[in-house]
Amino acid sequence: MKKTLCILLSITTFLIGCAGRLANPIQAYLPGDENRSCKAYQAEIASLDADMQRIMPETSKFGYNAICAGAGIFTLGIGFLFMDLKGAEKTEWGAMRVRRNRLLVYAAEKECDFGGTGLPDKILSPKEAKKLEDKLDKEREVKK
Repeated sequence: MKKTLCILLSITTFLIGCAGRLANPIQAYLPGDENRSCKAYQAEIASLDADMQRIMPETSKFGYNAICAGAGIFTLGIGFLFMDLKGAEKTEWGAMRVRRNRLLVYAAEKECDFGGTGLPDKILSPKEAKKLEDKLDKEREVKK
């Protein structure tokens, strides 16, 4: 019995090392960033905004991991194999935030005017963005 338990535990420990995917963060600086035009800054910042909004809901894996852990308790550890422990989305989101802020600095140095495009001066942290999103949702509900 002990031998079987040790083998099962070692296999599970080995497989938990595969829990999640590796992050593929973008570089904060690319050669030639400081020489771009205002339109190029605006386009890339808008692209980063879209990508950041797309992966924002995936940055918190707490609920998903809690469900997998609960399932793992009742299914002899199988649920633990589906947990995402590496937080790749959070790392990638942070890298996008750093890149976006760096591009905003370059755009400010060139005195680019993004007037009317809706681009904010800085990107919010995930907690600040969530609070702002909740506030906007409440305002929309009040208007209905």
